[in-house]
Amino acid sequence: MIGLFEESASIYYNLEAEQCLIGIAISEPKHMKLVTETSADDFYDQRNKVIQAALRDMEQAGTTVDLVTLDDWLVKHKQLDEAGGDAYLMECIQKGFLTSQAQNYLKIIRECAMRRALYRIGKELMEKTNSADSPEDIRDWASRTVKDLRLGDVSQVISMWDACINTYTQLGEDQQKPGEPSKKILSGIATLDNKLGGLRGGEYVAIGARPSVGKSILALTFCVNAAMQGKRVLLVSLEMNEVQITERVLADKASVPLNMITSGNIDEDGWMKLTGAVSPVAKLPLWYSLEATTVEKVRRCAYQLYENGGLDMIAIDYLQLMEATYAKKQSRQEQISEISRGLRKLAAELKIPILVLTQLNRSSVNERVDGKKVKREPTMSEARESGAIEQDANVFILLHNPGKDEMRDEAEREVWENLDKQGYTMMRLIIDKNRQGKRGRMTVAFDGDHMRFLPIVRNA
Repeated sequence: MIGLFEESASIYYNLEAEQCLIGIAISEPKHMKLVTETSADDFYDQRNKVIQAALRDMEQAGTTVDLVTLDDWLVKHKQLDEAGGDAYLMECIQKGFLTSQAQNYLKIIRECAMRRALYRIGKELMEKTNSADSPEDIRDWASRTVKDLRLGDVSQVISMWDACINTYTQLGEDQQKPGEPSKKILSGIATLDNKLGGLRGGEYVAIGARPSVGKSILALTFCVNAAMQGKRVLLVSLEMNEVQITERVLADKASVPLNMITSGNIDEDGWMKLTGAVSPVAKLPLWYSLEATTVEKVRRCAYQLYENGGLDMIAIDYLQLMEATYAKKQSRQEQISEISRGLRKLAAELKIPILVLTQLNRSSVNERVDGKKVKREPTMSEARESGAIEQDANVFILLHNPGKDEMRDEAEREVWENLDKQGYTMMRLIIDKNRQGKRGRMTVAFDGDHMRFLPIVRNA
């Protein structure tokens, strides 16, 4: 019965702890959940696996548990012999007299179960190292498998009572107290923050735009503003390097035109402004990753920060530049779907928001009205190579730079023209999906010289 772990039984299983916990559960109903909410695999002895399953089924059926009813249940289901018989049940009850030690018994059982699981993973890992799989794929498999093992200890069902307690607790934690910084991730764009209420932990948020509209700057705006609130942020940039990103941050914070910075033609006033901005920018808790091209690589970067000080947000620029790990031979649409699902799962796993950028199809830019091509607003269904993100996302924000011909009335046209004269671009932020609230739209100005979004002040 000991089998694989016979030589190191004291490390990989503890029969007495299993017997004591089962005995306590049978004798003291208030401790029943310590057994029924564990997995059958947590118990090593086959007899104890059978008893655990019987206790769980009895609880679900609403049957009161004691030695007599358990014996009757096992007889009716023809499992009494598998459970060791009456003598074994009595032995468990006799050993389970220290009810105060129930939690300690459970801890011992789970630690042994974890060791057995890790042993099996190690054995499989040894086999994989001798296979044709690449070292990177093997490492990713090992990382994912061990992580899943840790998460597997979480109960899969939550009662309404627990849900209400958790919700009420969360509401209290989310409540912003006077003088305290917001606990949610804010973009710094007031109209957008008012509509969304900030990004919540575990949310998967998409920003979609056609090429060269400004979605990278919108994501960077979220990241920098969050970092300025003291949030720890990871920006996965697959389009720009760390110098290009930082140049854009400095253009905003130092109020120095980006073309002056990138051209190397910085005047004396510009240098003074940059000198004053560099120090506070350098202290921001913002990290870049330029090579996290797969979900597994993003996970590794995230956990490196998560386990060394914490992590509050991830932004990815952008989805279509990522690579699939498992669907490599599938269509690109299936690959993007796998990536999107993996990122959504990671957001839930870390309980932080993940902001992902997605390209929209260029073919959707124009539509014909009265025989003429007219620029129109995009929709989230135009996400390039994947409709999965449309369904995966908790929030989907579209970024659109409308043309003058899209203005609906004279007042809007006048605003558009005034912005254009100032060198700004009118931008529409469209919340096309919002699971936690209302959809909506807002208009802001984009200052392309300084890479920032500005509120539109209308004349009275």
